[in-house]
Amino acid sequence: MVPTTRPSEVLLMRTTRPHGPGPRGRLRVVLALVLLVLVAPAGAATATATDGGHHGHAARYGTTGARFWQWGLTQPAATSPLFDTTGAFCDEGQRGRTWFLAGYTGGPITRTCTVPAGTTLVFPVVNAFYGATPGDPPEQSTVAFVREQVAGLRAGAHDLRVTVDGTALPASRIRYEDSVVFSVTLPDGNVFGAPAGTVVSPTVDAGYYVTLRPLRPGTHTVRIEGAVDAAPPVGSFSVDVTYVLTVLRGHRH
Repeated sequence: MVPTTRPSEVLLMRTTRPHGPGPRGRLRVVLALVLLVLVAPAGAATATATDGGHHGHAARYGTTGARFWQWGLTQPAATSPLFDTTGAFCDEGQRGRTWFLAGYTGGPITRTCTVPAGTTLVFPVVNAFYGATPGDPPEQSTVAFVREQVAGLRAGAHDLRVTVDGTALPASRIRYEDSVVFSVTLPDGNVFGAPAGTVVSPTVDAGYYVTLRPLRPGTHTVRIEGAVDAAPPVGSFSVDVTYVLTVLRGHRH
């Protein structure tokens, strides 16, 4: 029987695998603010732009959440930025000119990171992920079902706030996005403790995201705050993460 992991002060994600042995249990993660490259790393599963008929009509879906989770969940737990409380693993798996900032639901933390000049920062203020795994009942392995599991986040999110060097961003800069349908292939030593090669699919994300243009060289402070109160499986959680970012002068990708 797979144990159930509850949130704690040392975890930044809440994971639930309540059904069945090994990878057969469904995986649910509620996470806020994870640092990620907008281009998924080599070896990560790619997002698909198709959707299995959400509510019977066409809808627009974004790729930010899909790329976020494909990056975050393909990093080994030992060096995962998702569990990092100091910023030591900020750059794990980062590639290209876009990075994501990562969050933590276990209480206020501060991360200190060095970022190359010319880097765009993208991050969720609050978000939720849900995916099916091998052995789930057919009715719980549909796109409609997994979308329903994260549907409560949009209305349940509140008190979303992002400040950069003490100045709050306008609320219009915090955008809501439902992801395209995607899949993730878990690596050895993954954050769930599942066997390497376990495929989580179909998978979707719902979240509120921010994009920051490259910051000027020097030291900057980015604070990300938010909360969610929703019915299970999204549930209730809050986020308060401060990033102290040193942007290197003249050092570009």
